[in-house]
Amino acid sequence: MRKISKRSAVVLGAAGVVVVAGVAYAAWSSSGAGTGSVSSTTSVNSTITPAGSGTALYPGGGTDFTVTINNPNDYPVVVTSISAGSSDAVNGCAAGTVTSPAPSSTTGTIAAKGSGTYTLHATMSSGATDACKSQTFVLPLTATLASA
Repeated sequence: MRKISKRSAVVLGAAGVVVVAGVAYAAWSSSGAGTGSVSSTTSVNSTITPAGSGTALYPGGGTDFTVTINNPNDYPVVVTSISAGSSDAVNGCAAGTVTSPAPSSTTGTIAAKGSGTYTLHATMSSGATDACKSQTFVLPLTATLASA
């Protein structure tokens, strides 16, 4: 059996590296192109419900009341505005007897699937008649929300 010298071993090792490198260099390369896709959700309208009615109204008087705005969406929202409200006619009490101005600011973020409570102010007209006694006044309101 023949012995391999250190020098021969180094030369053979270097030659092996060159052969492997040559095979790696000779390997085919390629690249790919295509597309990916995602879709957006759709918004779900919120609802406004009474949360607290405040003190009883009288002609020329006012009270604070609260409403809850829910966010049924999968993302947080901010309330950008709440509309003014005006009562409908109730059992002989004229429409517009009770009003609520639009709040000057609405703050805070409503979490996804969460709700927020807002305080509004209502006033009764000084010209309210006796037909307006012991009535419950519903004030239609609209809230505008934007994704946070």
